[in-house]
Amino acid sequence: MNDTMRRPGVLRRAVDAFYLACGVLAGFSLVMIAALVLLQIAARLTGVVITWTDEFAGYVMAASSFLALAYTLNSGGHIRVAMLLDVLSPAGKRWLDAFCLLMGVGLTGYFAWHSVVLTWQSYLFNEMGQGVVAVPLWIPQISMALGVFALLVALIDNLVCVVLWGKPLYHDQEAPSVT
Repeated sequence: MNDTMRRPGVLRRAVDAFYLACGVLAGFSLVMIAALVLLQIAARLTGVVITWTDEFAGYVMAASSFLALAYTLNSGGHIRVAMLLDVLSPAGKRWLDAFCLLMGVGLTGYFAWHSVVLTWQSYLFNEMGQGVVAVPLWIPQISMALGVFALLVALIDNLVCVVLWGKPLYHDQEAPSVT
């Protein structure tokens, strides 16, 4: 990464803070899963039946999965098969990275759009969850829409970095590939 990418500008700090906020929310969701499981265990030990914990654990598990996408991408945590990248020239790596990121932007943009539409329609039609507790579905769906939107921003961010500087942000974070 060259000096221009490392110098923190306002936009760079803002998007990095956005990724970090989504990562923190994903971590908080994992803590909530653990708390719900512990609540269920404690309730069973005392003979109390709590029927809604599985439903809410599912909601926060989905939240943790989607909200972690952008943070994980920029941390180099996504699984990538780099065998082809390892044999390409630097220019070939740049083109392949740009192509893959462009495809990712297209697919993720499509998913992000439809996630937002789904969440909005759930709000408009007042759709409720089918579980024991009637939860408006737009509430847990917000985390999906936000997480996919954050991934879209991260993919666009990395694509811009590849086009301008030849290297995505996640390359500095990845573990070296085994050859």
